[in-house]
Amino acid sequence: MNSDPLRNRSSSPNPEPAGVVRIESIGANLRGRAKLGNKSIEIPYSLPGDVYTVYKFGKRKIFYKWEADFLENRTSSPPCPHFGSCGGCSGQHLEYGRQFALKSEPILRGLEDSGIRKFSTLPAERQYHYRNRMDFAVFPQKVVGLRMAGNFRRIIPLNECPIQSEWANTELDRVKRLLDEFPEIEYDRKRETGFLKYVTLRKSTFTEDSMTIFTFTEDFRKSESLNEVMESAGRISGAANVVFCFNRKKGEVSASGESLVVKGRDFLEERILGRTFKIPFDGFFQPNPREFLNILEFIRPRIMDSDFLVDLFCGSGFFSVLFGERFKSILGVDVVPSSVSSGSETIAKEFPNKNAELLAFDLFHKKGLERMEAASLPWSESVVIADPPRSGLSPELCSFLNRNPVKQLFYVSCNPEKMLSDLRILSDSYEVSDCLLCDPFPQTPHLEAVSLLVPKNR
Repeated sequence: MNSDPLRNRSSSPNPEPAGVVRIESIGANLRGRAKLGNKSIEIPYSLPGDVYTVYKFGKRKIFYKWEADFLENRTSSPPCPHFGSCGGCSGQHLEYGRQFALKSEPILRGLEDSGIRKFSTLPAERQYHYRNRMDFAVFPQKVVGLRMAGNFRRIIPLNECPIQSEWANTELDRVKRLLDEFPEIEYDRKRETGFLKYVTLRKSTFTEDSMTIFTFTEDFRKSESLNEVMESAGRISGAANVVFCFNRKKGEVSASGESLVVKGRDFLEERILGRTFKIPFDGFFQPNPREFLNILEFIRPRIMDSDFLVDLFCGSGFFSVLFGERFKSILGVDVVPSSVSSGSETIAKEFPNKNAELLAFDLFHKKGLERMEAASLPWSESVVIADPPRSGLSPELCSFLNRNPVKQLFYVSCNPEKMLSDLRILSDSYEVSDCLLCDPFPQTPHLEAVSLLVPKNR
């Protein structure tokens, strides 16, 4: 176990101890829970029985740091030497079975409290080397890594990451060779000098395709060294596709903005259940397709044949492509134009004789809902698949679905806790006939879920 995150949390020369605490339990977020007087505090990477001296800092905004006085024996050894310092993982100190139980228990209790009796769980088969995308920040002095736990402004330099693919770990080393060739190309956020802010590594799970995306400040687009850096990146990178993109200096966003193809294409190809997907360099795709197959195998035997499929938050048309053959008409909606364009191309190729349309607008915006209201769809005979971001379905979108009960509603969620609150709203018009909870995100507090909702009294 990395000693730093557990034993040396205080930074003041002479901090005043606020008290001594013993970890009583571990929450669903995989953090240890303790009582400091009447206040509940959480300490990451801890186990029940651990004892910490806690220090209190701040006047208006209070925060705590701690030092370990006693640590219980760790039976699970984190494979990453930066675990505890890096903010990427939160569960490597726990055996995976215990992780999954801690994460899933509150959701299962919430389902039962909501009167939902039919549900199942599936833990992950692979706990490491599963992520198909990682975004690394770049800082001066050739620092490439992930944000420090609890401190967005500091970076933990990494040579490899145990949750990304082996290909990506090798590519990460190649990226550093590129930095060796171009001193001070890294963007300095304080001095606003340099250019390179992020490196994004994407690797297809079921094909050999790969992509490396370099995110620069927008002024690098006109730099005299641009062509030289492009030549070196294309030569050094082992990715099939290399893309440069450019955005605002102050914007902490990776793989976004005006793009320039250095090698290959500006998209990645993935193959799922016999279908090929084109994923734009800036488009979303499931970060762990292997485990996400559990969601697809839940939907496939339950989805009914119908004339209309509506794919909400469709991205590149993921569900439309996989299940569209069972429908006469397909409508997809997503807010990212490049994803909609890519999905439209794929669907036209897969289903040239279908009435299929993917549209780019915001389902969380009033005008987006107005477009939904104006759609002349027979909602009562439509099958809807909704895969929203972590924020879930908005109350307004839930109300729309309540007013227009559909034949089947598959709610796919990367935030099952938010899904539970949305299900309570949707219970005005629907009942949950089945639910699956699975884990495409080992070593983190996150889970994936899918619920099948059917209209009441039909």
